[in-house]
Amino acid sequence: MRFVDSHMHLWHLTEHKWYPALDPPEDSDDFGIGDMAGLRRDYLPEHYLADAAGSGLDVVKAVHVSAVTAPGTHLDEARWLDRVAAEHGLVGAVIGAVEPGADAETVAADLAEQAKSPLFRGIRVLYGFDPADPVTRRLAELLDAGGHVFDVVIHPGEVDGWLSLLRDFPGLAVVLEHAGWPDGGDPDQFTAWRDGLTRLASLANVDCKISGLPMSLHTLDAETLRPWIQACLEVFGVDRSFFGSNFPVDSIFGGYDKVAEAYLGATGDLTAAERDRVFAANAERRYRI
Repeated sequence: MRFVDSHMHLWHLTEHKWYPALDPPEDSDDFGIGDMAGLRRDYLPEHYLADAAGSGLDVVKAVHVSAVTAPGTHLDEARWLDRVAAEHGLVGAVIGAVEPGADAETVAADLAEQAKSPLFRGIRVLYGFDPADPVTRRLAELLDAGGHVFDVVIHPGEVDGWLSLLRDFPGLAVVLEHAGWPDGGDPDQFTAWRDGLTRLASLANVDCKISGLPMSLHTLDAETLRPWIQACLEVFGVDRSFFGSNFPVDSIFGGYDKVAEAYLGATGDLTAAERDRVFAANAERRYRI
């Protein structure tokens, strides 16, 4: 299966100390993921390709999403990625970052600097940006004006706030990251999460990136993931959904072959053309690969 991986990370921890979130203090927030000890290693293109080999997914390109959390390092990572992409050819697009807590002028300058790269496609907001904050609105304005993508994590309880902002930007390319990052796997959480998906899907410019579900469900078991994956496909449709591996983060819960098993199993009833859309063509369109 041809696969454009819409969400993956690379890091060179022995050279660059840009990722303190991978080694959180015992009493700090770990994003609810769990023990991240297995992630504290270099993860370069050769490691990613070794993980993907034999999975049944033929990775033709990947979208790198910034994971830096050390203040002031996102521009350093962007320049490093340009070099890595030139050497290896795996990365076909980059989603960068702006720093939580920065003022609007700094956000604009950082966005302009990253946009100099031919690989740059947009910005990811993981945390630290309130949709009601004028800085967040300014970020959306800048992304919209530049034709860039707004990758954003919107947890179920945050949907109303983000809808209020995103309705004002009908031309902005928005990607709901990590399938909305549900708050858990019990039936009540599933209902609240699906309701949030449905409201976000009412905005025609929002796509759903099906990735990172194991961070919420703490498993890569295909049967456990199936109803969540299929809900995304039902709500957003096969033209507004695409898959990402979230590797190496989801490797905490199993191998790349388990990711492939879950995605291939949940899409077994789709036509070949529909499968190509959710595995490759939709990501190629959204990230201009």
